[in-house]
Parts: sequence; structure tokens; C-alpha cells
Amino acid sequence: MPRVNIREKDPVHYAKVKAEQEELSKQCSSKMTMARICPYCQHKVTILYRGQHSFSKEKCPNCGEEVTFPPVQFRIARS
Repeated sequence: MPRVNIREKDPVHYAKVKAEQEELSKQCSSKMTMARICPYCQHKVTILYRGQHSFSKEKCPNCGEEVTFPPVQFRIARS
């Protein structure tokens, strides 16, 4: 349950951000993705789009544990 209902609090700002997010989603939707999974509870913490990602420390929304993830680099496998 969200703490703040931004749709009702500031609908103009919400509409602007929503349009920007939809445009970004269109740019990334067809590319390869990878999920980062919490090692404690196996909950999906984040989704990464293709590219290079360095170390990150994130708090799992399910169990509340802080998890440090290693760097990730997407590469095309050549046979």
C-alpha cells in the first residue's frame, strides 16, 4: 500500500512523469533483461536492462534485508 497517492496529490506532475516513464519503457521493452533476486527470500528486487551495471546495494522490499549485488555485463554469446 503506497504511503502517498501522488495521482490525487499532484495530478499534473503525475501525468508528466507517467508520460516520460512510458517513453522510457518503450525504448527498453524489446531488449534483454535480467532480474536481481534476493538471496534471503528469493524475491525479485530489481530488473536490469541490457548494458553494464556496477555493484549495487539494495534493500529487499519483501524481507527488509540489505543485499549487495555484484557487477553485471550483458554480452552476446558467440558459437
